Amino acid sequence: MAPTQKILGRRPITLEDALGEEFNMLERLVHAPAVEKLYQELSDQTPVIEALTRHHLGLGSGDTCNVCARAASPSKVVFHCPMPNKVAEQKHPGTVDEKLGCEVGAYIWVEEQCPEIRTPHRYGFGFTDRHLPFLTRVVRRFWRSIHQLLGRPLLSNYIPHPPRQKAALGAYMILEYFGPDTGVMLSNTFPTQRSDPARRQRLFKGIAQIMLSLARVPQPRIGAFRFHDDGTITLTNRPLTCSMMILENDGAARTMQPGDTYGCTDAFVSETLTFHDRRFLSQPNAVFDERDCRAQMAVKAVLRILSHVYVRRDLREGPFPLQLTDFHASNIFVDEEWNVTGLVDLKWLCALPAEQLDVPYWLTGCSIDHIEGEKLEEFDVTRREFMGVFDAVERAAAGKGRAPRGLELSRIMREVWESKGTWFWHSLSSANAMYLLLETHFVWSVDSDEVVQKKVADKKAYDEDLKRVFAGTGP
Repeated sequence: MAPTQKILGRRPITLEDALGEEFNMLERLVHAPAVEKLYQELSDQTPVIEALTRHHLGLGSGDTCNVCARAASPSKVVFHCPMPNKVAEQKHPGTVDEKLGCEVGAYIWVEEQCPEIRTPHRYGFGFTDRHLPFLTRVVRRFWRSIHQLLGRPLLSNYIPHPPRQKAALGAYMILEYFGPDTGVMLSNTFPTQRSDPARRQRLFKGIAQIMLSLARVPQPRIGAFRFHDDGTITLTNRPLTCSMMILENDGAARTMQPGDTYGCTDAFVSETLTFHDRRFLSQPNAVFDERDCRAQMAVKAVLRILSHVYVRRDLREGPFPLQLTDFHASNIFVDEEWNVTGLVDLKWLCALPAEQLDVPYWLTGCSIDHIEGEKLEEFDVTRREFMGVFDAVERAAAGKGRAPRGLELSRIMREVWESKGTWFWHSLSSANAMYLLLETHFVWSVDSDEVVQKKVADKKAYDEDLKRVFAGTGP
């Protein structure tokens, strides 16, 4: 039997399979032992975790607080801590704090600005005023009102309340647990029930409402929210997307620094393409052979050439709607009829170009790089169905004065699809689908077929004119 290596989230992998993988397997093979080590550290710190949980929930020392995989109590919380081996902490120290700071900032902003979106309550992450004296809470409310009145950064309800014990494992957050009373993950029933038209309509409505709620207050820059030690939340972090973190964790050189934000789409696109260029140069297994290498280099060059086609001049300086860059079926909670009842995992929420907003590609159960041929036709049918629901939700929101300000998102989404810009933006945001998407979907311009026909006809006419000149019969 061929020797194998453990790999996180998959069956053991053989050398032959590892050699054929697109991702850097030398990096990924160290994840499994790192996770085992983290689990052991968590187990060793069970008393500390229990003490932290009591602290943030305001429980006394005599109250029961057990850490276990499956608690029998109906009242449960989630002790959440980022996994350093999944967020490039060793390569870029401080990324764990950046990631958690963005996640906390996103949760608080959504809770304040989009209360209609049901998200887990945060009991603490090292800072909370949940059980502070009454006068302290009153003073905090006063300063929140002052910040709002003066247009200063959003001031959260969270203020320093340090526990007596601090977990040596570093950053953490204690969240409400979504149990059966809230709903179940959509991914539990999506494969078997997505063909049900009624359920699908209810799901599409819920997703559209989330997308429009997040976009209702467009942002002036491309970036992500960050929670600060003074309790404020500002859009001052780089647009920390899920795919960016995956690639950085696999060894990609960092191009966007934590404090980088962008007021112009062109600069963001250029920096993103530079990130992909440097990822390509730094990844030891980026190519299979010389031909593959030249093809990938050509793809990257073509994307830069095409960027001016797909960056809209009327939107290049914003406003920029908030978007979930890791929006999938396991982050959505639904009831039995597929009414959306909750949303979790907001850590990759970013303000991004409006052109990047799109119908979730996974609605037909297909990965982005497999949407071609019959799968593309199937997706387009579902896309049109979704857009019909999206239109209705957007009109209803506009009637209540709650539509995104300055953006008609349904029109933008349709125009981007018709121009094939959808595939350009997916190429930028995907961790590994860029090359397949360009080969399958891209065109030189919106009307490329007409351009080809015209240029061929131009050449024929030119040849005839040139022949007449040489024959002395006229230009």
